[in-house]
Amino acid sequence: NRHLCLAQLQQSVQHGDWGGATFDVSMRFLYECPWRRLQELRCLVPNVPFQMLLRGANAVGYTNYPDNAVFKFCEVAKENGMDIFRVFDSLNYLPNMILGMEAAGQAGGVVEAAISYTGDVSDPSRTKYSLDYYIKLAEELVKAGTHILCIKDMAGLLKPNASALLIKALRDRFPDLPIHVHTHDTAGAGVASMLACAEAGADIVDVAVDSMSGMTSQPSMGAIVACTKGTDLDTGIALEKVFDYSEYWEVTRGLYAAFDCTATMKSGNADVYENEIPGGQYTNLHFQAHSMGLGKQ
Repeated sequence: NRHLCLAQLQQSVQHGDWGGATFDVSMRFLYECPWRRLQELRCLVPNVPFQMLLRGANAVGYTNYPDNAVFKFCEVAKENGMDIFRVFDSLNYLPNMILGMEAAGQAGGVVEAAISYTGDVSDPSRTKYSLDYYIKLAEELVKAGTHILCIKDMAGLLKPNASALLIKALRDRFPDLPIHVHTHDTAGAGVASMLACAEAGADIVDVAVDSMSGMTSQPSMGAIVACTKGTDLDTGIALEKVFDYSEYWEVTRGLYAAFDCTATMKSGNADVYENEIPGGQYTNLHFQAHSMGLGKQ
């Protein structure tokens, strides 16, 4: 059983956090029980908090479910080993988010309400999604009882200057609330942006192991660890261990080369600041366009 567990774990780490699309992947593509996968991960990793992505009233699906189904889902997820529930709505629609927050909280989970970021708070001409918009939204989520506040930047639009403005404003408004920042490195500015977030007062930033980082993934873990070494933001993580970890996943990634986005996407693309396509959609669209002979478009 332990060997089976380890094999499952190695696959799951590659998928990232449990929940969101990974529940769908387990059922529809790997023909596995998602709950069993979570149980096996929990038995192998007993002392590290697990985090999942919850699409508010959509739970981990692609439609709006009855309230009792969302509440029951969170209850079962908590029973099977989940700890932190990152709750979001792609349009920041509060009723959908608050339902998910209540479901996660009632199940006994840690509630992490996530604000989907778009626009550019450092550009005064972009008035729809302004700094004031994000502060007011954060106030509503704090009022609703979130334990952690997350900025969820799926398109990788958060520039260093905007990072400093946004996180400083949130930190000043909520001095005691943990702030967690998630971005994708589509344009290549992710490391700089996450360092700016950390310096402005963010408590947590999301990274990916070096061999899995960059482009539509998260910024490099090794780069963040190295850049903060010897500063007040030192992670305390040994770079040698990061290198070993990265080497393992570099070999593993090679086994899946045929399905890798790098088959068509060779570099970061700053055009994301114009098209504003979220990381997962960007990768899929890029691959599909190339497969139909439309790559140049």
